[in-house]
Amino acid sequence: MIRNVNRWLIIAIIVILASGILLTLWTAQREDSQLREDLLTKTRFVQSGISPGNVLALTGSEADLESPDYTALKEELIKIRSDDSLIRFVYLMRQRPDGTVIFLVDSEPPESEDYSPPGQPYPEASAILLNAFVLGKETTEGPLTDRWGTWVSGFVPIRYTGTGKVIGLLGIDINAADWNLQIIFACGPAIIGTLLLLFLILIFYYVLERNERERQILAASEAAIRESEERFRMLFEDSPIPILLSEVPLGSIAFVNKKFLDRVGLSRDQVIGKRGIDLGILHDPKDQDRLTAAVMTDNRVDDMEVRFVNRDGTPGTALVSMRMMTLRGKPYCLTVMKDVTEQKAVEEEKHYYTLGLQQHANVLAEMNDKLNLLNSITRHDILNQLTVLLGYLEIMKIKFPDPALRETIDKEILAAHNIQTQIMFTKDYQDIGVQSPQWFDLRKVIASGAARLPISQVSPVVHFDKLELYADPLLEKVFYNLMENALRHGKTVTTIEFTCKMQDDCLVVVCQDNGVGIPAEYKEAIFERRFFKHTGFGLLLSRTILGITGITIRETGEPGKGARFEITVRAGAYRFTNSV
Repeated sequence: MIRNVNRWLIIAIIVILASGILLTLWTAQREDSQLREDLLTKTRFVQSGISPGNVLALTGSEADLESPDYTALKEELIKIRSDDSLIRFVYLMRQRPDGTVIFLVDSEPPESEDYSPPGQPYPEASAILLNAFVLGKETTEGPLTDRWGTWVSGFVPIRYTGTGKVIGLLGIDINAADWNLQIIFACGPAIIGTLLLLFLILIFYYVLERNERERQILAASEAAIRESEERFRMLFEDSPIPILLSEVPLGSIAFVNKKFLDRVGLSRDQVIGKRGIDLGILHDPKDQDRLTAAVMTDNRVDDMEVRFVNRDGTPGTALVSMRMMTLRGKPYCLTVMKDVTEQKAVEEEKHYYTLGLQQHANVLAEMNDKLNLLNSITRHDILNQLTVLLGYLEIMKIKFPDPALRETIDKEILAAHNIQTQIMFTKDYQDIGVQSPQWFDLRKVIASGAARLPISQVSPVVHFDKLELYADPLLEKVFYNLMENALRHGKTVTTIEFTCKMQDDCLVVVCQDNGVGIPAEYKEAIFERRFFKHTGFGLLLSRTILGITGITIRETGEPGKGARFEITVRAGAYRFTNSV
């Protein structure tokens, strides 16, 4: 019987699915035709409000931006776009004598990234769109994809009143996703009806099959109960953890396993029928009251710590878990004891060890603070003495005009300035790694670094947005050093640009200028304490700051064509956000 029912069920499902698919396809085609007619109706209505004279007056060039005809048409198209939420773009197009299709005016404000200025070519023009210019017939097309997205479009020609010549084409675009959604909604009744029929026939099949399944389940459940009782008995009796089963509410012990008897050193006859408190196995009798109150309140206890007495009289620690359960219609409380005496001792030792480590870390932190304070005081005193030395050297230049002596004094002043720079470098290097890494908005970091640069005609250009890096809080110094080095050593620098690109699963941030570049033999030396120009401390500091979070930097520019620094950020240390 079940086999015959299965055969008819399959036939019925095939018939219902085939009918539903055909009905859905027919509905979708009908709805698509209706939507296209509605789109043409909207387009005709908009076209009726546009003056052919205003269209004819447009030249399709930037000069139209000053034209009142362009302004009037622009305002009208923007209003039409805002009045209908389904419309995405409204625009006027023209075909030049060479066949090129251009935009005359559209519904996007000039600041929009989708704005098309007068005269912008539209090379994606389809054969349907070109025929609309040639034949002068209204039409629809799509879904069709261009640089702005995927659209269903309606086109209505605009003719010059005097000659009937096509002088423009009015287009309205609707997002293909919105278009398809309307078709899906129209197909909803057919789809729901098909699914409902399938559901009803499956319900019918389920009712027929349920009786047979219940009969099989009943037979299987009887066997499972017998097997479960046997398995429970084996698990209970042979468990390596002490377990006991006590009656509720008297607390008399009904069953215990071998492990429990071994733990307390009693026989089964000495335990069965007694209460746990009467056995004297708890170190503190009050623990029995705590356990009873907890399990009676919540019907369970999870890992409550108690002290117990081993069979040899030594104290131990156990985690006790309890569950209320029913066996053969009678309530019982299942109790499981887990001996954690050794684990407890290890945890106490670990606690004291951790406490010692923490105290050691506190001492190290205090010593580090004292060393930083000593560095700061020493650096301050040295800088003060250097300032005095530089002052006296300048006075000597004034008092002793001898050229040879002045040349020697200038070298001494240069050496003092170099010492001053190196001392200041220790301040920056001391701060590295003091604070935990954080997420930083890279555009803001670059802007902040640029604001610290000397007054310059060069402003950095950033070609990305909403990019964050996970780095040391001294990240701003990295980008300040890159820009400052470009202005100091680039000689012919007029642009500094920042871009980014993906490379495998890493992000590469590029700093590029158009200066004289860096000779090939110095590309790595600039990151070390070797001299190329200036001191190299800034780029050494930059590489160290970036390295804290695994970020690397290298110079890859072509000598004579500008410096190019590539900063490679591993996965997990960069992210693109939607925050403003």
